[in-house]
Amino acid sequence: MSDRLNINDAYSILGLKPGASPREVKLAYRKLIKIWHPDRFSHPHQKQEAEEKTKQINEAYNKLKSYLPSSAHSPSQTKQTHVYTNRSSAELFYNWGAENAKSGRYEEAIADFTHAIRLNPDYIDAYKYRGFICSLLGYEYRATSDLSKAAQMEGKLKNKQAHSASSSTQSRTSRRKSKLTSFLERFLQWIKRLAGI
Repeated sequence: MSDRLNINDAYSILGLKPGASPREVKLAYRKLIKIWHPDRFSHPHQKQEAEEKTKQINEAYNKLKSYLPSSAHSPSQTKQTHVYTNRSSAELFYNWGAENAKSGRYEEAIADFTHAIRLNPDYIDAYKYRGFICSLLGYEYRATSDLSKAAQMEGKLKNKQAHSASSSTQSRTSRRKSKLTSFLERFLQWIKRLAGI
């Protein structure tokens, strides 16, 4: 399909001038995909228009990637990039948040995680990651709130899965507290490894 697309049209679709660098192409692509992703639209007509626009953006990006010289330092240049429209919206925003967090764009990451949580209020991992980023930025109250919410949700999930009927109320309470403490410690270690800290 991208064979039919003229290289100048590909630049135009991405809003670039001919001769743009591979980095400029990639940044323009990411920006447009965020704007036009079909999951951002609720009206059927707008969603259909966004799907068409997303196809054009993908086609233009793939055309430019095949046209531009690939960098020896960037193996990802050889891979085809597609946005799958059947993907969960919450998962999409979570992944964008993770990518922004890894790149040090913490405020954007928080916004993406917040959007994921709005779309799926039970998204435990989004609460965890947002809590960690808030902690890094010194928003301790918000970090504590998010991490506690995630732990509480996980606790409820585990309680539904494991029906332990014979344990006393005191032992359950002490176990919950120790599990929460253990969970928070393991989670912070996992996030630090993930962020390379």
